[in-house]
Amino acid sequence: MKYLYAYPEKCSGCRMCSIACSLKHQGQCNPKMGAINVVRDEFEKYEIQFVCLQCDDAECVRVCTKKALKKEGNVVKRDEKKCIRCRMCVIACPYAGVHSFKGKIIKCDTCDGDPLCVKVCSTGALKYEEETIEIIERRKALAKAVLKK
Repeated sequence: MKYLYAYPEKCSGCRMCSIACSLKHQGQCNPKMGAINVVRDEFEKYEIQFVCLQCDDAECVRVCTKKALKKEGNVVKRDEKKCIRCRMCVIACPYAGVHSFKGKIIKCDTCDGDPLCVKVCSTGALKYEEETIEIIERRKALAKAVLKK
């Protein structure tokens, strides 16, 4: 199965991924409304993208009392009609993959398997690819490095 992966060492911080996402899903060119959060550390001089990891055993799904979040294939989908915007999913996600902005819950749905963010990323910092042992190990190493900071 394919997943959306971030390569922070390639990120320029342009936020085109977030802008394209917000335009497609929210109808606005506002990076805060995109499903990808790009965080800049001015002191350490790096950019890192936080995107939904589509967890197999997702905390966001577990805490949703209205069953508005559900794993479908390899994507955690949100049912807008069932969601009461309590933000428990935002609090529960340990990877900052779900966030809220002005009352909206924002979470990646991989654009139904054709992520626009990957298409607009000029540096290759986002890729939609098959999961491999190498990718899993790279993600673990990146998580350790980020958690140390």
